[in-house]
Amino acid sequence: VMAAVDVVGKCLLGLFQTSDFSYLDFLGFTGNEDIRNGVLFPEMINGKFARFDRPNKKEVESGVTTGSQIWYSESDDLLSWESKKMVMEGRLHYWDEHIGAGPPPVKTEKGWLLVYHGIAMHYQPIYQVGVVLLDLEKPWKVIARGRYNILEPREIWELVGQVPNVVFPTGMIVDSIDEHGNAKLDSEVKLYYGAADTHIGLATSTIQELIDACYA
Repeated sequence: VMAAVDVVGKCLLGLFQTSDFSYLDFLGFTGNEDIRNGVLFPEMINGKFARFDRPNKKEVESGVTTGSQIWYSESDDLLSWESKKMVMEGRLHYWDEHIGAGPPPVKTEKGWLLVYHGIAMHYQPIYQVGVVLLDLEKPWKVIARGRYNILEPREIWELVGQVPNVVFPTGMIVDSIDEHGNAKLDSEVKLYYGAADTHIGLATSTIQELIDACYA
């Protein structure tokens, strides 16, 4: 399990292990870089452990550092990581000016499907959800990236809470996998997301609908 851990003056990615998900054993930090949104791939890529991450290199008005790029990184042991390629970056004055990976990417016959969060920063921050399709063998290569969000704060419990105007994707369950380990195109997808940092929401779709959204 990889998770962001706030330390003095920055955020680090920590590695944990568990056998029952009721207790986590801390194995160590994966580096000393100010970084968030570490998302492990469900399988090794070209013989390496792989993850997406989001270096914190931008400062907003509140003084908090954040990021506008998703990177692809590799490791031999899950603790020492090397940033290899920038996957994509935020789009200025759009719904996803700042971005970060969401749930672990899902393998499909069309490519790796990654759900990510985007933040509109041109007024008060509004967290939204988007989707991108990536190459199976070279996951840093974007095949298609949706122009529009697929989820945005609308319900009162998404608009009002500890942090207003937030839908933040964190978990995704696919109900049908083929013999090659690919999510079937007609498989239902359950997307779990944080709402206003106060509630947990559930949205449903299908793999095909999400792939179609990448081309919209």
